[in-house]
Amino acid sequence: MSDAAPARPRQVTVAAWLIILGSVFVVLSAFGQVSGVSSLETRERIEALLSEPPADGLGLSVGTVLDMLRVVAMVAAATATATAILGTQVLQRSRAARTWLSVLAVPLFLSAAFIGGFMGALVAAAVVMLWLQPAKSWFAGEPLPERFNADGTLRKDESAQKPAQKPAPAAERDHQPVGHGAPPQQPSAYPPPPAYPQQQPGPAPYAGFGHPQAERPQAVPGGAPAPGPRRRPAALAWACALTWVGSGLVSLFWLLATLVFVAVPQADFDELLEGQPEAQAQLAAYDWAEVTQSVYVMTAVSVTWSIVAIVLAVLAFRGVVWARLALTVSSAALAGVLFVWGVVWAPAMLLVMVPVAATVVLLLRPDVRAWRR
Repeated sequence: MSDAAPARPRQVTVAAWLIILGSVFVVLSAFGQVSGVSSLETRERIEALLSEPPADGLGLSVGTVLDMLRVVAMVAAATATATAILGTQVLQRSRAARTWLSVLAVPLFLSAAFIGGFMGALVAAAVVMLWLQPAKSWFAGEPLPERFNADGTLRKDESAQKPAQKPAPAAERDHQPVGHGAPPQQPSAYPPPPAYPQQQPGPAPYAGFGHPQAERPQAVPGGAPAPGPRRRPAALAWACALTWVGSGLVSLFWLLATLVFVAVPQADFDELLEGQPEAQAQLAAYDWAEVTQSVYVMTAVSVTWSIVAIVLAVLAFRGVVWARLALTVSSAALAGVLFVWGVVWAPAMLLVMVPVAATVVLLLRPDVRAWRR
């Protein structure tokens, strides 16, 4: 990006804050949706919806619809958390953040529409503003078009506001003095000074005298080679290490969970949960085949997500800018999911969220963002 880029237009500032605040509102709405999805009122509304056409012919049960609402709320929370982080990067003139916002605006708009909020549409509209003038020229590092002021506001048409000047009458023009109103100069009474012979330049004291000398390269003390690129920030190394360790542990956990559900029959699970009536009630509300299938799906999603995060961390560790930003988006989305999951269902997930949130904070440090940019 060019260093001579103009100041940030107001349009970009307004759009970025709309993205940040709208995304936070979507996260709060998703939290409220997930916390109230199991209420009696929600179940009654779903039953009434499924009993009337055209929903009665879909063959969906109340439990299936509730699970779909939970998934949609999780997707909304994840995408909104990521867009909130990217909104802060837009203020730093990150074109990669603008591209990622354009990608995430679609799932955010669709998922936020199902949780009863219009903030998803507001965030999507703010993302569109980032691709219009004068934001387009600002992100490209080019001067703003002539119709905009330096702050991005529209420039007023001065020619239309200034009244046309009336020409002076002919009589006044004839009596105006020559030379823009200045009186005519009188001839001088003193003769001009005598002209002296021009001195000839003498020989130069040394070669190159009178000309700027080129800068001489400074020798490195001790004959050591010139310093190379800056060292990798420690915050980036810690963020990548947290990603590698966390992704490995998550993949191992879900693979072991899949192995347990494959090897252990349902009767043994019922014996293990004899002293936990709440867990028995939750397990009894679902069919065993549905529970097993859900574990398989979660394992596939978690392992795939972990592999992608590991690859992005390797590329970010090597200084690839787009990989660092993608890792930031992935970690922020995971932090949003873990937050909603921990507050609503399993408080232990809040402990898992701590290293994920720490990874996001480390990746957003100024020294990490400036390295290899």
